[in-house]
Amino acid sequence: MNKILSLLLVAIISNMAIAQDEPKKSEINYSDPFQVDSSEYFLIPELIDDDNKADYGKGTGYLLWGNYANIFFYNAKTNQAKKLFNQLAIITSFASGRSYYDTKTSQYIPTNILPDHIIYLARTHNFNGDKALDSDDPVYLYLSSKNGENIRQITPSGFHVLTWTVSKDKKMILVKLMNDKTGNRKFGNGDNQLYYRIDLDADITKVKCNPISM
Repeated sequence: MNKILSLLLVAIISNMAIAQDEPKKSEINYSDPFQVDSSEYFLIPELIDDDNKADYGKGTGYLLWGNYANIFFYNAKTNQAKKLFNQLAIITSFASGRSYYDTKTSQYIPTNILPDHIIYLARTHNFNGDKALDSDDPVYLYLSSKNGENIRQITPSGFHVLTWTVSKDKKMILVKLMNDKTGNRKFGNGDNQLYYRIDLDADITKVKCNPISM
């Protein structure tokens, strides 16, 4: 009997060792692509999920499933893809807005895609210093060219984007922000809302972002 128990124990320990040596299975999940106008470029978002959430640390906030960890620009002519952000980011998902029952619309064009630029709302700054990137950190507005080049943060650091509205002529963006007036590294009660005006230019280096005096 003792011999049988000993063999059984050895088998259990061996199986545990094999299980520990097995590499952890991980997945990379992507959202459906968006074509940029009728060009050769497609946006392919990588999703935040259980397999990459550890990259963001454990802070006081939370991660919203459905947001993007990054966006890849795929060039159908060259068959090459490249990442948009070269840093840890939480990118707000592009609104879907298309009904599965709508057979007349072949593809939904996100409002983020403008004549010369693409708009992104992204968390990239661990503002509250909890060594994590999550819902407690501010959202910034970024712009890139329509081929994914020249990514640039437009709204000022430390100001959380609440809403944004593009003018009908696509030359200006009105952004409602919140600043950390109380200085507690949080956004909420006691903090002011204010508006900034973003004047667009085909040259991203010439895009201006200025406060509106009210």
